[in-house]
Amino acid sequence: MAADDTATRPAASVIKLRLRWLLIVVAVMAVLTAGWPLLNRAVANRRPLAAGAHLTVGTAPSSSAVITVGPGWSLLSAQSNPMLGYMLEHGPIQLSINHVALVAGDQVPDLWRGLRDILAVSDPGVRLSRPVLIVRDHRVRAITGAVIGTRLAGTATIVPGPSRKFGIEMIALAPRGTSAARRLLAIMVMRSLRFTARSP
Repeated sequence: MAADDTATRPAASVIKLRLRWLLIVVAVMAVLTAGWPLLNRAVANRRPLAAGAHLTVGTAPSSSAVITVGPGWSLLSAQSNPMLGYMLEHGPIQLSINHVALVAGDQVPDLWRGLRDILAVSDPGVRLSRPVLIVRDHRVRAITGAVIGTRLAGTATIVPGPSRKFGIEMIALAPRGTSAARRLLAIMVMRSLRFTARSP
């Protein structure tokens, strides 16, 4: 009887070891099967842009604008629509560029208030500074200011279109502590904005 027990113990250990490895392999396969679509979706959503690439946002040549990106920027396809706007990414920096329709030119000053309300709802921890108006020829050429949050910080700029019937709203956000050199990359994209229609 004792001899039989001794003979069966190694066999039982081998079976347990094989079962353990089988369970590990099944677990790894389950993780890969579940996680691969998520990873694939994340990679598919991020499309690298060539340095100097131009992106046009708007519904028609009379109400559109073009921005130019430098090296290292990616387009987040799932959050982008050429008629409505783009979401761009460069390392920790995210830059949203949105087309905003206006009923009349006198709505331009209200855009900042509207942006403040949207940010307050979407992220209560983020607030806008007071706007700085860039005025030229008695017209508001741009509205700009700081975006301040507990974890994120950045810059917001709204540029009214030549017709005053639309505007381009741009928000650059990055984690606090992001270097000024990295933040400048988003500012340069913002400054590259050009309208496809000339001022009347």
